[in-house]
Amino acid sequence: MKKWWVVGLCAFFILGFLLISGCIDPKAKRTTSTATPTSQIVYTSVPPPAQTTIQKKVLFSDTPLPATQHKITDGFWCRETIINIEKEPTNMRECYQFFAGGVCRWGCSVGRAMGKSQSCSGDPNAKCEYSSNSKGQYEVQGGYSFTLSGDTLIDPHDPPYFIWSSTGIP
Repeated sequence: MKKWWVVGLCAFFILGFLLISGCIDPKAKRTTSTATPTSQIVYTSVPPPAQTTIQKKVLFSDTPLPATQHKITDGFWCRETIINIEKEPTNMRECYQFFAGGVCRWGCSVGRAMGKSQSCSGDPNAKCEYSSNSKGQYEVQGGYSFTLSGDTLIDPHDPPYFIWSSTGIP
């Protein structure tokens, strides 16, 4: 019987040690604990990333630029595009030139020097005309309408748009 007494005394000292060291809460109810995955999640605050500027190239815009830098009669209005010639894609430069008094010229790098546009009807020696409409657009004889915005001449139905240039088609 002496052996059980020694074991009980040792257990008493171990329990006392655990109580003093804070490993056992005497007020806690005895329950069985099972760890769940949610009890192991630690939440921390992470500062938001610094704002970065993303460059985005806009090819076509419905929003006009704030101010016109060139008048319709300054220089040439040209665009680079691709057309099919005998089923072969061909790079082409197409240009308009507008003059005071409502006269314009057109040309393209694929066989058309600056002259009368194909859309202009009538006598081949007659000049091609343009006018402005109530929407502030420039209408070229033959039905094309353009909006001048900054250095861009826009026909929303026929991109790419025409950009101001100091040179036309030779």
